[in-house]
Amino acid sequence: MKKLLLSLSILSLTTLNALDLKVDMGAGLFYTGAKGKIDYVEKSFENSYAKTDLQNSGQVYVWADFESSNPYLPKLRLEYLKISADGGSKAHLESGDPDIQKFIEEWVNNSPIPLNDQVWKSHLEHNVYDATLYYEFFEKDPWPSIGMGLGYRYFNYIYIMDVDLVPGLQMGDRDSSSAPMLFLTSRYDIPNVNLGFQGDGKIYLFGDSDIYDYQVKMDLIFDIDKDTSAGLEFGYRYQYYKLLGEDVEKVKGNMTYKGIFVGAVINFK
Repeated sequence: MKKLLLSLSILSLTTLNALDLKVDMGAGLFYTGAKGKIDYVEKSFENSYAKTDLQNSGQVYVWADFESSNPYLPKLRLEYLKISADGGSKAHLESGDPDIQKFIEEWVNNSPIPLNDQVWKSHLEHNVYDATLYYEFFEKDPWPSIGMGLGYRYFNYIYIMDVDLVPGLQMGDRDSSSAPMLFLTSRYDIPNVNLGFQGDGKIYLFGDSDIYDYQVKMDLIFDIDKDTSAGLEFGYRYQYYKLLGEDVEKVKGNMTYKGIFVGAVINFK
């Protein structure tokens, strides 16, 4: 999926002149609080788990919108979002396999400081890649535009739990998933003013999991020349992940990230 998104980006950028595309791009930081719980399950250890309480997170985002002069073609939005969250993990190892359980009893439960059921620092990192095709209506009218479309979200996880007894000792794993998303958007630009307001929503409609991603923002854009404008965007974003069932393999649970973001915007007309 990452290669597909990268190929779409390169293809879009290298054919701007030929397709007469209008391009809007933005990048910034997301100052957010995190809360929720993660259950990390290792199938080789029956009845084992690592439960993590999220405490804080930080995010970086990059997005780009591509619009053709052909009104019959949909718009394309690409986005990359990096989420880094920290918390505390309580791990418990147990196995129905006698050989594995013997190892746990000797080296985990009977260690100088028991490893089982202790709280260790942990880190969860998301890399989120979105590609969305959508149509937007009423763009030239004196009221907010309305857009609808379908997108595809690929996201991976890097989960790490630090065990402080041995310097550098870490436990964890990687997991990934993907989700088709319903996309809704609305935008209003104040006439004769460089100020615009926008709201977006992405909702996962399939599978066992629930994923919601909402944001509202305003941007202040100034013309640089007849073909280029730039400015700043400010907004609030709410993301919720409830990951269950067959949608993910090991890193399950529910996570909420919400807070303000600020970024730079550049438009090529």
